[in-house]
Amino acid sequence: MTELMPACSAATPAVELTGGSREARPENSIPLQENLRMLSRGRILPLVAALAVSVAACGDEDPVDMGGDPPATPTGVAVSESGSALVVSWSAVAGATAYDVERRTLGSSTFSAIAADLTETTYTDDTVVEGTSYLYRVIAKNADGSSAPSDPADGLIDPNTAVLSGTIETDVTLDGAITYTITGIVTVEDGASLTIPAGTLLLGSTEVQPSALMVRQGGQIFSNGTETDPVVFTSGAAAGSRERGDWGGVVINGYSICNFPADECVGEGASGPYGGTMNDDDSGSMTYTRIEFAGYEVSFGNELNALTLNGVGSGTTLEAIQTHYGSDDGFEFFGGTVDLKWALATGISDDSFDYSTGWQGRGQFWIAQQDPDDGDNGFEVDGNEDDFDAMPLTDPIIYNVTLVGKGLDGAGGTAGESVDGLRLRRGTGGDIFNAIVIGFGGAGVDVDNAETVGRYTVQNSIIARNAADIKAADDGPLEDESYQAEVETNAAWNNLVGTDPLLTDPFNLAAPDFRPGAGSEALVAAGNAATPPATTDNFFDVTATYIGAVDPDAATQWFEGWTTFAQN
Repeated sequence: MTELMPACSAATPAVELTGGSREARPENSIPLQENLRMLSRGRILPLVAALAVSVAACGDEDPVDMGGDPPATPTGVAVSESGSALVVSWSAVAGATAYDVERRTLGSSTFSAIAADLTETTYTDDTVVEGTSYLYRVIAKNADGSSAPSDPADGLIDPNTAVLSGTIETDVTLDGAITYTITGIVTVEDGASLTIPAGTLLLGSTEVQPSALMVRQGGQIFSNGTETDPVVFTSGAAAGSRERGDWGGVVINGYSICNFPADECVGEGASGPYGGTMNDDDSGSMTYTRIEFAGYEVSFGNELNALTLNGVGSGTTLEAIQTHYGSDDGFEFFGGTVDLKWALATGISDDSFDYSTGWQGRGQFWIAQQDPDDGDNGFEVDGNEDDFDAMPLTDPIIYNVTLVGKGLDGAGGTAGESVDGLRLRRGTGGDIFNAIVIGFGGAGVDVDNAETVGRYTVQNSIIARNAADIKAADDGPLEDESYQAEVETNAAWNNLVGTDPLLTDPFNLAAPDFRPGAGSEALVAAGNAATPPATTDNFFDVTATYIGAVDPDAATQWFEGWTTFAQN
């Protein structure tokens, strides 16, 4: 009897017609001579029948499963810092069910597995040593096998970087040789201080939003750079890809005056309460400091500015500060009595200088330069947005200002946009002397609200080359247009309206020159400026008997060397 093997089984005899060679051949193969003997004896038919049955049976069964393929090699492997750990990430691989991660140190030759059977596409390595460079590669796996290792990616915990986060409750001094990333809301609490040495670089995180530095009431900040080594707060994005609003900015809250009810003196951006009666309150000092690419809208109408000053007292020193390409205001005062000297606001998207809520400090040498792509008012000045007669009044005294809009005669901006050089409203007071206001698309001066009348003056100033130097028809509830016109007509105020100040190169965004040129009415020799008052603390430079924020005779401008004009 002839035995038939199961169809399509691995044990099915192989039928192979071969020659008479003695070479190795598969088991159960039938040599040609034997085939011929079987044929001559009439025994070939059962064999043929067996083969026919086997082939027929194969047609009735599923195809043989030869197995799948292992996954492709992972791509997109990257390594980033996260505190004292390195985070490895990669792109998901189709068909992969798990991943292994291997690591070696730079300079060694052998990779070792540090993680196996991961189901996510990230891995945090918290076993790294600071200052050591590592290479990582990833292998994808499934039931059919493993991929080839990915191309390696390198990572390093730089010993010269650190994260600044959380709450500061004691006196902390940073290291000027270390770059710090401000991650989330960092607060300096009552009784604590943060000292930032000259040359320190602080990056606002673009991944954790909002990220900002907030000094609470009773806390202090000492951010004191030099002309050659400023303290720089900037975006955590790479140079060339930075933008306005990349991070939140700096907020200082003090115990000085605020003209809202006490329970309503609360800072925007969840910065906490401010205000009080301590007009000489001391929140520290900030000198030769830049704040770049900041400003963040927490919610509509609730914004962080580049530098926000809430009820900051006169015991605080603010000198030589630049706010640059901020998303909201450059410098914003809510109440307080702090002074500000040598201030530069460049490329600000909202108001370059905004003060309200009863601020009664002093200022000298302020410059604003707008970028044609974005920007609102040079000054936006309010008394109190709810009560135009609220006390104490917003009532500062400011000397030597240069405000530069988007282009001569308002060119460079959007036609008809309402952006003014000096927007004074809501019952504000104060006195501005020796100001130059040019290039705004709205008006050089715009005064709103009857309560503002008689409370402010603009004197010994040049307002020219704006779309309108004095706003002719107001769109707000101003009841006395004649007072707005008094900026031009009051002889005692001694203003020059419509007279070009002949600034050297004020609209140059890369290297501006705000000095008045030959023949300018802003020069000392022209005799049009007011002399700043002598004070017991010598705050005002009484020799600045010129109009504008920059000495026409200076060999260099006071902001050169420690500021920036990079637009991204």
